[in-house]
Amino acid sequence: MNVRIAKLKIFIVAGTRPEFIKVYPVYKEFIERSKTDSSPGTQVKHELEVKWIASGQHQELLTDLYAFFQIKPDYEFDLSNIDDNTETHLSKFAAKILEEASMLYDREKPDLVIVQGDTLTAQQCALAAFYQKIEIAHIEAGIRTNDISSPFPEELARRIISQISTLNFAPSQTALTNLEAEKVMNKKNSFNFYTGNTVVDTLEYTRKIITDKNFNWGEFRFARLAFYPDLEYDMIMTLEKIKHKRIILVTAHRRENEGEAHEHLAAAILRIAERYAETDSVEFIVSVHKNPQARIAFEKLQKQLEERSLTNVRFLDAINYPLFLRIMMQSYFIVTDSGGVQEEAPYFGKPVLVFRNLTERVEGIEHGMARLIGTEEHVIHGAMLELLTDPSAYNSMIVEGMQPYGDGLAASRIADVSLLYLKGH
Repeated sequence: MNVRIAKLKIFIVAGTRPEFIKVYPVYKEFIERSKTDSSPGTQVKHELEVKWIASGQHQELLTDLYAFFQIKPDYEFDLSNIDDNTETHLSKFAAKILEEASMLYDREKPDLVIVQGDTLTAQQCALAAFYQKIEIAHIEAGIRTNDISSPFPEELARRIISQISTLNFAPSQTALTNLEAEKVMNKKNSFNFYTGNTVVDTLEYTRKIITDKNFNWGEFRFARLAFYPDLEYDMIMTLEKIKHKRIILVTAHRRENEGEAHEHLAAAILRIAERYAETDSVEFIVSVHKNPQARIAFEKLQKQLEERSLTNVRFLDAINYPLFLRIMMQSYFIVTDSGGVQEEAPYFGKPVLVFRNLTERVEGIEHGMARLIGTEEHVIHGAMLELLTDPSAYNSMIVEGMQPYGDGLAASRIADVSLLYLKGH
């Protein structure tokens, strides 16, 4: 039997930490399949070429991920000359990513471009593929708040991608229902699939590594103090010292929450910190975003804490991924406006207070594992205080055995569908 060789080139794109975390298991799955004959006994043998594309959107925040997962990008965009003017940087980044992606596709001519989520990277890399009539697959498609300004600009980005992608991989039944209801502009050759969320695949893989007694934390054990850039904590040692305390992990970075909402959160943290200062039983770990606008309220809070000699709040710059999960595992509960953290916390059985007015991650809320608390100080304070003082309220948010965001097999499903489509296309 004469066997014909058919080459398939797949580009997997990531530019931010959440993208990396969620596309890694898909990349890993395709790499494994590229090592085997995926079409035994047929007249066509498919040779699979898989490339990791780094847009550079959050380049400095990905270093620890490349080291931990032991991969490196095949292609990288250069966004270094773009200034961070808050009025125009989104437009500048978008234009540059589109230009870089277009040139790369024109030169390498991939058969499929896989993007994830709702970032500028995902939006512009998908758009570049659309312009060149390259097939697009969208991981985490179909999640919606139905408010174009919340989250901003992510709600627009994910809607744009859904209109132009051929394969839409929904992380939940709700997301799949959204896609089916929209009918993706009635595109007859667009296909929607429920896969579960790839974040669970990565969490299961990472948890096994970092909980192994032989795992060497090495460089991953350190976290940098947010407002003292020359100082680092050995967080593994610190976590051991404070293991008797109830840790409240806080992350806040959404653009729509900058300003007044961040000030409300900071004020609520201050009130709780003051209340528990004497008992030494509660500790805040606040992960501060690199965006200068997202740091203002917490810089002010840090000064207030110093003035009152309060030492039970730690401000850390972006924490490396395995260490962040280690902190999450030791946390009592989590306050966040991050979509990814809303998905990760239930995996570890940690209650989540969602510091937003709207959320597209409804599954955790539907199962009672997360609570939408808005951005008003008195509500944030009340919600935190309730979980600290009312065991029944706290325990009601612990749902044993429930994984609302997936079963750890999403990457395998995505690879199955993508390869079936490409081979039959």
